[in-house]
Amino acid sequence: MAQLEDQIALPDIFDEVEEDLRAERAKSLGRRYAGAAIAAVVLILGATFGYVIWQQRSTDTQNAAASRFLDAAKLADHAATPSGAADGPAAEASLAKLAADAPAGYQVLARLRLAALQWQLGQTKLALATWQSVTDDTAAPQMLRDLATLTSAQRQVDTGNPNLVRQQLESLTGPDNPWRSMAEQVIALLDLRTGDTHDAAIIMRRLSLEPGVPQGIRTMAADLLTTLPPDATKPTPATPAKTAPSHG
Repeated sequence: MAQLEDQIALPDIFDEVEEDLRAERAKSLGRRYAGAAIAAVVLILGATFGYVIWQQRSTDTQNAAASRFLDAAKLADHAATPSGAADGPAAEASLAKLAADAPAGYQVLARLRLAALQWQLGQTKLALATWQSVTDDTAAPQMLRDLATLTSAQRQVDTGNPNLVRQQLESLTGPDNPWRSMAEQVIALLDLRTGDTHDAAIIMRRLSLEPGVPQGIRTMAADLLTTLPPDATKPTPATPAKTAPSHG
């Protein structure tokens, strides 16, 4: 009888080990892709800078603001490297001054770049407050307000309050929001952090198949799906009513 019980227990142990390995691989890939998502936002910010330049008239004031922003951003990039740490205060001061006295579009861009620098320098509370100031700025373009929300939520996916971070991200999941796919990507990573593999799998399967989703996010979703049990997308008694973020 004891031998029979041992034979029954062994498969259970192997299943538990396999689940632990899957969970660890999912978290590892999640951390890797979270970094990639943050890098993508930095690139998007550069493109947004071009958009602001295009939108605004090419006057001496605008040209001067563009030059100041580029210089400050370059200094901030250097300050974020080990060899440029001493330039941190100067970069912060330059961006803060732009945020205070530059034309409106550059003020917003300066605050976004300032928040990123503050985060890189370990000033996490200041960074979150700066991003929030952009999110709350009703005079700023909605696209940049939403970018501030997305970037702030991305930085908190591993350590922030899951419910609050989710609320931030779900505000970006409307069908016409340009940040929708990136927001849902981070929601899936947040689900993995909290152990909700069912909802994470639902989101990732859709992101991996939806034609309009950027290729990088589709690849991420497909990779992460391989770390989850094959039946993770099927409803279970423990997860009967949860669904992917609403697009309505």
